[in-house]
Amino acid sequence: MATAKLLASFAILFFTTTALTCPFDGNEINAGTLTPTAGYQTVNTSNGDYWVINVNCGDTYNFNFCNNGGTATWDTQITILQTNGITELAYNDDNCGLQSDVSWQATFTGTVYVLVTEYFCNLDGTFNGTMAYNVTSGSIVGNASFNLTANNCLSASATIIGDTGGTFSFNPAPMDAATINPTTGAISNGTAGATYNVDYTVNCVTTNESVTLLNSGNAAFALTVVCGGATANITGDTGGTFVFNPVPTDGAQINASTGALTNGTAGNSYTVEYTICGATTSQSVTVLTNDCWTLNGNATNITVGSDDCIQLTAAVNGQLGCAWSGSQIDFATDFNLILDYYFGNNINGADGNTFTFQPSASTACGTAGGQLGAGGLTNALSIEFDTYDNDNPAHIYDMACDHIAVEIDGDHQNAAPAAGPVCAKTSMGNIDDGGTYEVIIDWNATTQTLEVFFDGVSRLTYNNDIVNNVFGGQSLVYWGATAATGGLNNQQYFCPSSVVILPVGLTSFSSECLGTEEVFTWKTSTEQNASHFMLEYTYDGYIFYPETSVQAIGNSNTEQTYQVLVTTIDPNTRYYRLKAVDLNGSFETSDLISGKACMNASLLQSVYQDGNIVHVKMNQPATVQLVNNMGQILLTDASDDSLSFETSQLAAGMYQLVLTGADGTKEVESIMVR
Repeated sequence: MATAKLLASFAILFFTTTALTCPFDGNEINAGTLTPTAGYQTVNTSNGDYWVINVNCGDTYNFNFCNNGGTATWDTQITILQTNGITELAYNDDNCGLQSDVSWQATFTGTVYVLVTEYFCNLDGTFNGTMAYNVTSGSIVGNASFNLTANNCLSASATIIGDTGGTFSFNPAPMDAATINPTTGAISNGTAGATYNVDYTVNCVTTNESVTLLNSGNAAFALTVVCGGATANITGDTGGTFVFNPVPTDGAQINASTGALTNGTAGNSYTVEYTICGATTSQSVTVLTNDCWTLNGNATNITVGSDDCIQLTAAVNGQLGCAWSGSQIDFATDFNLILDYYFGNNINGADGNTFTFQPSASTACGTAGGQLGAGGLTNALSIEFDTYDNDNPAHIYDMACDHIAVEIDGDHQNAAPAAGPVCAKTSMGNIDDGGTYEVIIDWNATTQTLEVFFDGVSRLTYNNDIVNNVFGGQSLVYWGATAATGGLNNQQYFCPSSVVILPVGLTSFSSECLGTEEVFTWKTSTEQNASHFMLEYTYDGYIFYPETSVQAIGNSNTEQTYQVLVTTIDPNTRYYRLKAVDLNGSFETSDLISGKACMNASLLQSVYQDGNIVHVKMNQPATVQLVNNMGQILLTDASDDSLSFETSQLAAGMYQLVLTGADGTKEVESIMVR
C-alpha cells in the first residue's frame, strides 16, 4: 500500500473499531442499471458512481476490480447498500492488493445499490476504472414453519418450528388496529373473533398461517383496598378498560388501564367495572376510614382554629419534619391538587418546605437545612417553597425573594433546579409573613405539563415526561410535605383538610387574558345528570355574585371543555369560583381563583408577516411561544418590545402566538403560515 494510506489506516485503529463502510452523503452519481449474467461482464465506472441492481433471493452477486476483466489504477472500495443508501449489505476494500472484490448472496428479492468509491469513502477527484460483475444462480432452502395460537380475544402468539431469525408480517394487512411484532410474531390489539393471516419469511422461504381470536373475553378481576383507594388485580384477560359505575362525585379517580382507584373518600364505597371484548365484571370496595398520614421527624399533629393540621417544623432551629399520605395520586390522568400552606411568621426565618411526589412508599424524611427535608429522595419530584437565600450574593440557584422551584435530582441547595426559581409572589415579597397561602398544583397528563399556582397566580410551568423520566415509569406515586429549619427557623404547617383534588368531573378551572377580555376555561372528564355551570365572583370570600351561566353537556364519559368570556371595568380584585349544578338542584363548587386585570394595556401591539418572517411587537416585556395545532411548542423567545422569527421550515397552516407577561397574564393571537 501507499505510505499515505498506511498512516491513515494506522490512525483509524486508534479512533474506531468498526469497518469503514460508505453510506450515501449526497454526492453520489446514479450511473444506471446493471443486469448481471452467469458470465462475467464489465462496465466502465468512476469514483462516486452507484449502480442499480435487481437481485433474486438466493443468488450470489460478484463485483471486483482485480480479475475477470476488472481493473483500476487507484485504491477502490465497493459497498452494496439497500436503496435507502445507508444500510450496508456487503463491503470490501482490499481483497486483492489495493483493489476490491466482493461477493454477496441475496436474502431477498428486490433492488440494491452498488457504490464505487476511493478508499476512506473519498468522493473527491475523478478516477476511472473497469468493474467486472456476474451472478451465480443458487437458492437458500429455508424452513419457515411456525404455529399461531390465540391467547385471548385481543392477542395471539407465534411459535417458530423451523429456522429462527426471519420476519413476520400480516398478509393481507388487517383493517382494524391489530399489530404484529416482526421478530416474535405476537399479535396484539386485535378484535374479538377476527381472523388474521400471517407470513413468516426466512432464508428466502415464506410460510403463511392464520389464527382466529376468541369471541369473548374473561373480565375477571379483584379489588384490594389501600389507603385512599384500591388496586386492581386482573385474573382474566388483560387489555380491557376500567370505569366507575355509577360515577362518584367526591373526586375519586380511576385509571382506565390498571383499575387503580385513587383519591377516594374514607368510608365511601365505589363500584368498578372491567370490560374486555364484550365481557364485563363488576366489583365493589369501601375505602379505609383510618388516618392515612404518616408523620416523621419533628412533624406533629396540631389544631389551628377548628382544623386538624400537621406542623412540619416548630419555630425552633435544627428541625426536620415530613408527612406522607398513605394514598396515591395517578400521573396517568389529569389532576388539580389544592392545599393551604403556612410558611411562618418570621420574614428573616428559614428554611422552607416542599410538596413532594415519589414512587417509593417510604415515609422517611430527606436531609434537613437548605435541603428542606426532601434532599436525597430518589426518583422524586419536589416543588420547593424556599424562604431563605442560600447563595447570596452569587444567586446561582437561589433568589433574594422567597421563591418556588421544581427539583428532580434530590439536591435543593447545590444543583440547578429543573424549573425556576421564580419569586413566589409577583410582588417579590416574603411568604413567611404570618399569612396562609393557597397552592395549586395542576398536572395535564396529555401535554405532560405541571403548573404551580401561588395565591391564585400561575408562577411556574414545567414540561417533562415525569412518569418515565423521574418516576421510573411508575404513574401511581405517593405524595406528602416536607420542611426543615437550620440556624434560623419558622413554624411551618399545612392542614390535610385543605388538600383537595378536584373531582373527576371537574379536572381544571383557570382563566387568562385574551386582549381586554378574561377567558375562563374548565374541563370535565365525566358528567352525570349535570344541568349547568354558574360562574360566580366575590370580593371577600363570603358574598358571591353570579357572573354567567353555561349549559352542561349533561352525561358524558369523555373530556369536555367549556369556555366563557368576561369583560369588566371593575377596579376591585375579583375572585371567581365555578358552581356545578345537577338536574336535582344539588351542586359542588370549585376553589377560588384570582381574576386578572385584563382591561389594562394588552401585551400585543401588532403582528405582521413579511415573506417568511413574522414580526411581533409588544406593549410591554413578554415571553412569546409559537404553538402548532397539536399544542406543541415550536419556539420560545422573550423580548422587551419586539422579536422576529422565520417560518420557512414550518408546514402551512394555522399557528398560535402565546404571549405571557411578567405578571403571568397571557394573550393568544392566531397566525396563518402559507
